[in-house]
Amino acid sequence: MPSNKSIIGIRSFLSSVGATAASTFVGIYAVLIGASASEMGWLQSSANAISNGGQILWGKISDRTGSRRIFLIIGSVILASLWAMMPYASDPVNLIVIYSLISLFGSMITVNWFSLIADLSDSSVRGKFLTFINNISSAGTIISLIVMVFLFGGDLQSNIMLPFFLSSATYLISSVLLVSLKETNHRAKFEGSLLATIRKIRYDENFFPYFRATNIQGFFWSMAWPMFPITIVSVMGFGLRVVAILTIVSLSVTIVIQTLLGRVTDKTQRPPLIFVNRVMLSLIPVFYAFFHSFLLFVLLEAYSGFLGALQNIVMNSYLLDIIPTTRRAEYISIINGFNGLVYLMGALVGGYLLQYALSVFPLVKALEFSYMIVFAGRFSSSFLFLKLKEPEKKGRTPLGLFSILYRQKIPGSPSGGTIKMK
Repeated sequence: MPSNKSIIGIRSFLSSVGATAASTFVGIYAVLIGASASEMGWLQSSANAISNGGQILWGKISDRTGSRRIFLIIGSVILASLWAMMPYASDPVNLIVIYSLISLFGSMITVNWFSLIADLSDSSVRGKFLTFINNISSAGTIISLIVMVFLFGGDLQSNIMLPFFLSSATYLISSVLLVSLKETNHRAKFEGSLLATIRKIRYDENFFPYFRATNIQGFFWSMAWPMFPITIVSVMGFGLRVVAILTIVSLSVTIVIQTLLGRVTDKTQRPPLIFVNRVMLSLIPVFYAFFHSFLLFVLLEAYSGFLGALQNIVMNSYLLDIIPTTRRAEYISIINGFNGLVYLMGALVGGYLLQYALSVFPLVKALEFSYMIVFAGRFSSSFLFLKLKEPEKKGRTPLGLFSILYRQKIPGSPSGGTIKMK
């Protein structure tokens, strides 16, 4: 019988090969089957809002049962069925409904999976173990996308079946694999009053400025998500193979830079790095507006991968230090829940903004107009991060479980604000 750690490692690899890679193509597929700008807004907003908000729902439900494994097995079977339905979503409305359901049950997997890891791994070696999981997951996604680059060919229907059916198959394999998992009775429980904590956070001089800045900028951040896939398909004419290549570039740069920056950021003041990072990330909509060649988009994805790595390392490290250690679950629920609401509004506004612009301008000019509004909002809201202060702590706690459970969205993903499948 395989050990728990072996099962966790294999399952993490399978998930990245299947669902993580497949989510890269959802936004592109929506545009290819005729989704309008407003429908793209609904696709991105509903999926991300449900994904974030669902973590609170499932977290409370699963903490009141005796097993996380049963949620993981049931969720894997349901997700296998839903991913298998994706290639047959012949119109955008059906795609929105199916992907929203994937987001809902994906959030059930997320909460229970990483809670299970926390239950089964010793805190003294958890950081090292999760670094291993991160590495094999990233490698799995890259390998999967590289294989798809060579296998894509023919019509859209046959191409899109490859990543979506692969995701379905890996979830089925995972459900069988998880039967052998041995759970522990010593589980961390969600404690405290969520509403009481929400009322108190405005008085937290470290957390509240970060919470306010990320949510205000998050609105403008998510406005661009419906626009990215439309630019990729309708302006640049890129297909699934090119999207896979662009994503490989971004992920590869992120892995390399995260490895190099891990120790550097522990020796520097993080608020200035966060501010510079957010300002530089605000330029991505500008590049999408005015870049008109494949080579420039490769450079864009490398730029996005570099800044995404800095974002993951610096912002997660900072956030971990400014939330109370004993109330970490509550604070994660709060920031994920509010992010979900903000992303919902932002992506919807972005989609309808572009829809309006298209009634006035041709496609390229409409996108340029919309991207400039997004840039103005992202750039101006970046200055809110100047209010952040470095917490007065002598040491830094390893990111551990938190670094995987809470992640910022991919800065410049060609498919838009894709979900981090788990």
